[in-house]
Amino acid sequence: MDLSFFPLTLDAIDQAAAESLCLFVGSDERPLTGLAGLVDWRLTARLSRLLRGGQLTGDAGEAVLTSPGPRLGFKKMFLFGIGPLAQTEEDLQRRVSDSLRKLADAGVRDAALQLPARLSPESGVRALVEGLQGPGRAVVFSPEPQKMIQVLSQVARGQARLEQRTVKVPLPVPAAAAPPEPPIAPAIESEPAPVDGKRPSPPPPQRYVPAVPRQNVFKKKKR
Repeated sequence: MDLSFFPLTLDAIDQAAAESLCLFVGSDERPLTGLAGLVDWRLTARLSRLLRGGQLTGDAGEAVLTSPGPRLGFKKMFLFGIGPLAQTEEDLQRRVSDSLRKLADAGVRDAALQLPARLSPESGVRALVEGLQGPGRAVVFSPEPQKMIQVLSQVARGQARLEQRTVKVPLPVPAAAAPPEPPIAPAIESEPAPVDGKRPSPPPPQRYVPAVPRQNVFKKKKR
């Protein structure tokens, strides 16, 4: 199993090539946060509309399969309910592991996801290793990808067929220093890169100010 860790940014989502997108949704998580919140923004509040309409609840055990559409570079989108905020970490880890096993049972071997923020890195990595057994590839988004790599090195010792690596946005360097390697994901989140030329960048908010009317030079002045 190949685990890649990306920073949690819109640019990294655009750069992470995977067949399926996996989102964990809590029953009392309103508004959506993390990866689900970024995806909801990109899809112009489509997930929020599903929540308001009752097609998506976030209850424990819920599993919804839908198409993300042309605004994201994934073919399938899985939505898994993980229940309320008031639950033990053991229960949350078990529900995440069950969701990942459902993902594997559906034949998905190439997925992008973010572990729930309520789950500690240690419990989250254990859920990944237990739920995504066998060959395959998972792109994991995290606010701290380097920390996830360190935890994975501790938890996954002795696990077979497991490769770990991380992709980070490089920090700016002074002009006199040596030029850095080409960045994996640009550090501009307000202007996401297009996916295969299918999505234009959303324009920033603009305020319309009418121009001052020009004086009519042909109009005669009153005497």
